[in-house]
Amino acid sequence: MGSGVLPHLDRRLPLFERWLAQRIATTADTEHARMLQYFATWHQLRKLRAKAVRSPLGTSTTQESRQQITQAGAFLVWLAARHVTLDACTQTDLDAWHAEKYATRRPAQAFLRWCMDTRRMPRLTIPNHPTTNPHPMGQHQRITAPQRVLADDSTSPRARLAACPVLLFAQPVSRSPAWSPTTLSTTASISHSGSATRPPQSPSRWPPSCSTTSRPWPPTPLPSNRIRPGSFLAAARASR
Repeated sequence: MGSGVLPHLDRRLPLFERWLAQRIATTADTEHARMLQYFATWHQLRKLRAKAVRSPLGTSTTQESRQQITQAGAFLVWLAARHVTLDACTQTDLDAWHAEKYATRRPAQAFLRWCMDTRRMPRLTIPNHPTTNPHPMGQHQRITAPQRVLADDSTSPRARLAACPVLLFAQPVSRSPAWSPTTLSTTASISHSGSATRPPQSPSRWPPSCSTTSRPWPPTPLPSNRIRPGSFLAAARASR
């Protein structure tokens, strides 16, 4: 392919096809396996191949397809446990499926729409539940929350400081290993006085009201056998 003799093939396509074959092979119910194979062939793979012609496939694209296949299989198993076939599925069944674990089960909606479009199940209304926070934290709460955390002497200083990116900048805890002592600055080089944090891409201002509390974090050496050197936020998780 590199020399142009063979047509270009996105490497994520055969990886997805290999995963799909394994997923279908491990499906116990033959009717479920046949339905998933139809859905993957005529819907998922067709979309992935068309998109691969235009641009390289990303990890999120193939991961989304995997989640749709996985949740489609989960829906078929769930429906069978209710002693209901796909062509006899009712609005009550669909509402009950979405009533629990909505965010996890939502990828199955691609399969449901395909089944309706191909007349494999009745035309029903797919519930749409908003997953965004209807009452986001206000600016005052965003500042006072880390103040309370930083002033809590019952928690280790590293754990208190590790909570601040989550509260102030909506950074998930999974990203905490990327933060190191160098991300905390007490200079006024950004635009305002006080401390500031510098994530990998761009600086984010640390509120001055939190600066005095967060500044004296202990310079204790980190356990190098468990945590990447210099990552005090990751150490906070280990010390809890």
